[in-house]
Amino acid sequence: MKFVLVEDQVMFRGLIRKLLMQECKGEILLETSTLAELRSKFDKVRAADLLLLDIHLPDGDGISIINELSAAMIDTPVLLFSSSAEDYIVDRVRRSSAQGFVHKEESEEVLLTAIQNVSAGSAYYSPRFVDRIKQLGNNPVSFDKILSKREQELLCYLGSGYSDVEVAAMTGSKAGTIQTHRRNIMNKVGVHSAQELQAYALRHGFTTVSKLQ
Repeated sequence: MKFVLVEDQVMFRGLIRKLLMQECKGEILLETSTLAELRSKFDKVRAADLLLLDIHLPDGDGISIINELSAAMIDTPVLLFSSSAEDYIVDRVRRSSAQGFVHKEESEEVLLTAIQNVSAGSAYYSPRFVDRIKQLGNNPVSFDKILSKREQELLCYLGSGYSDVEVAAMTGSKAGTIQTHRRNIMNKVGVHSAQELQAYALRHGFTTVSKLQ
C-alpha cells in the first residue's frame, strides 16, 4: 500500500506514520504539513492508494482541496481527520467526496480501522462523526436548516471578526449587502452583538481561535 500523509501536528503525524509503516506494511510517498507542497506534488497523490488529510492546516483548509483533486482527475480515496467535530465541519465533510473521517481524540484502533477500510475502497466515519450527524438531523434549528449556503459562507468571515467593508472586499460584494446579510444571520441564529455572533461561529465550527481578528 502507498500513502500520502498531510498533517502539521508532529505527534499525531508520528502516530499515523507508525500505523502506516508497521501495521499496514505501507510506503509513504509523501509526508508534508502544508497544502502548498501537496499541490506541487499531485503526482504523488495520483500514485497513492490513500490520501490522509488533516482539515486545519497552516496554509489552508483540507476539505477545500478535495475539489482541486477532482478537477485534476485524481480519484485517490481521501481520509480526513481533525481535532474539530463542530456542526459546520461535520456538514462540510458529509457533503464532500471524502471517503472517511476520524476525530483525533478517537482511539488508535479506530484510526487503523478507518485506514484499512478507506484504502480498501469502503467508507468509514468514526463514532464521534456519526453521533454529530445524528444530532444535526434531530436539531430543528441547526445552522443548515436556518441559514442559506451564502449565509454560511459569509458567517465564516463575519464570525472571524471582519468588518462589513472587509468582507465585501474579500467576496466582491457591496458593504451594504454584507451588512444586510449580517443582520439576517444574527436574527436567524438569535444573537444581538458582534461578540455573540463570533461566539456562535466558534461554537459551531465556522471559524477557529487562530482565525479571529
